[in-house]
Amino acid sequence: MGVRLLSLETLKKIREIEEEAKKTIDGAEAKVQEIIRKAEKEAEKIKAKSVEEGKKEAEKIVEEARKAVEEKAKKIEAEAESQIKSLREKASANMDKAVERIIEEVLGVKP
Repeated sequence: MGVRLLSLETLKKIREIEEEAKKTIDGAEAKVQEIIRKAEKEAEKIKAKSVEEGKKEAEKIVEEARKAVEEKAKKIEAEAESQIKSLREKASANMDKAVERIIEEVLGVKP
């Protein structure tokens, strides 16, 4: 009967160790799942931040391009105004000569 008692105690100890091992494994699995959830959440935050930074950079590039186009348009407009002014001045200067020549050609008289 002593051997049988020893076997029951041994089996009881083995069962206790198995239960502790199961609790440890269950606890470890729960921790792993929590770590995975935290990592996924952090990855989403990083992704969202990257997308936001990308949008801001794109907006900055578009704004810089808009300003560059605006500046170029102003320069072209200024150059056009300058050329128009120059052509008007030349036309005005030549107007008197043109009138004199027309009078000369049409009327045959030199003014």
